[in-house]
Amino acid sequence: MGMWTTDNQDTMEIVLKGFNDAAYQRYNNHSYSAGYLESMIVDMLPHLPKRYQKELIQRMVGVTQRLGKEVIEQMKESADA
Repeated sequence: MGMWTTDNQDTMEIVLKGFNDAAYQRYNNHSYSAGYLESMIVDMLPHLPKRYQKELIQRMVGVTQRLGKEVIEQMKESADA
């Protein structure tokens, strides 16, 4: 067990790494694993406290906004080149 993680977290990290590697080898991209994990997260959400559900949603909103800004910056840089 890691210093700040549980045995289940450590096991899940190992399993997810194997899953992602196998899916990439099979499909040559990360689309399958991304879609599968998206479905799994949505299925897991109701099992978490509402407060934590909202926190996870806010984290996803934040990273989505950051990525959107990065895409806009890349488009501007490409247009200027």
